[in-house]
Amino acid sequence: MAQGTVRDEMEAIAAATTTKPPRLRRRTVVLDDGHRVGLSVCGEGVPLVMIHGVIAEGMLYARTLRRLAGAGFKVIAIDSAGHGRTAGLGRKGWTWEAYIDLHEQVLDHLGIERAVFVGHSMGGRVVVELAARNPERAIAVLPVNAAIGGLWDQLTGAARYVPFLFPLGIGLLVTDTAIGALQGRKQMGALARLTAPSLAQRVRELPSLPAAIFATATAKGSLDRLRALGHADVPVMVLHGDRDLTIWFTNARQAAEAAGGTLVRIEGGLHSWLLEDADSLPAVIGSLLDGVLGEALAERTPSIDVCYGPEALALTIDRPVSKPYQLEPSHNWRIEPLTPTPS
Repeated sequence: MAQGTVRDEMEAIAAATTTKPPRLRRRTVVLDDGHRVGLSVCGEGVPLVMIHGVIAEGMLYARTLRRLAGAGFKVIAIDSAGHGRTAGLGRKGWTWEAYIDLHEQVLDHLGIERAVFVGHSMGGRVVVELAARNPERAIAVLPVNAAIGGLWDQLTGAARYVPFLFPLGIGLLVTDTAIGALQGRKQMGALARLTAPSLAQRVRELPSLPAAIFATATAKGSLDRLRALGHADVPVMVLHGDRDLTIWFTNARQAAEAAGGTLVRIEGGLHSWLLEDADSLPAVIGSLLDGVLGEALAERTPSIDVCYGPEALALTIDRPVSKPYQLEPSHNWRIEPLTPTPS
């Protein structure tokens, strides 16, 4: 594996352990246009921007993200519009482009020049779009059980003309979530505590959720964005549970092939496998750091400093170094062979 200066910096940060690993901290920023955005922040190092799934929020992933901070990442989880502590978009919330515009504004506001982008479900589609718009900004893109793929595009397109497909999709998501909650029932109490502080805000923003679901389900052209990432030589690593009832594994294969990327099969993983076990996603990313993700870091950023603009706000909020974790993932995974899709 090629290893560059940035990996040495990350390893040095990880080695500078503290006596107690810090928790993600809730922060709120106000953009130039007055929009209020919630963040969950932890660690120091290479920016790792996390975008959550629909009806979730960044803090829901806190137990997983603080483990990633222990690997030398500055973890910044952004609450999407109408989720967590971020205000809704009003009428604009029915259009997919408005969500991408908002996340782009947040990156500009924080002064993040380059980052590893990780997104779950709806958030996976967001990070693909963000990186396709700004390929120079993406060190790597990791969609996790993301709303992408040729079959996904076809089904969501058909839902406009076949009304029962939309409630069917919602039903499958609810079923998958219920099974995942049962399998990860030991984590449910912790997840409830993590999201409780923003409950009042989430209740106020409930009218925004139908718009977010609609915008995600009707967004077009994920394969075109993935091909654009491939043409721009942006490393794409698609992580997907092979038992996902909502977004089938076939979509992940199509997505990885379109981007000329890497497909990681999470064996037995449902749609939200990364919430069932806090160690699994950090363990997968750790293995990728010893392979394609490590190579991406070496090739696309010479040092941590270039990841941030001058006087970047992201550098001034919450810089505790996280103690590395001894990970014990409950999921197994493997890299799947792919057939490249013709340009």
